[in-house]
Amino acid sequence: MCKTSLFAAAVAALVLIGIGTWFGVRTFTATGALAGSADKPPAMMTGAKGPPTSHYDDFEIVVH
Repeated sequence: MCKTSLFAAAVAALVLIGIGTWFGVRTFTATGALAGSADKPPAMMTGAKGPPTSHYDDFEIVVH
């Protein structure tokens, strides 16, 4: 009985921590920057840049 109660208390605590984190992330996330850039798709497509380039050569994989 004691082990079951301890397990139930641990599960309840983890659920509450998960719900609190979920609400906290949703509440304090800055969405203004995302909404401002996503409301003009044509402007985003015309101002797009190329993909980032690598500044080094990766010689880790060598095929003989």
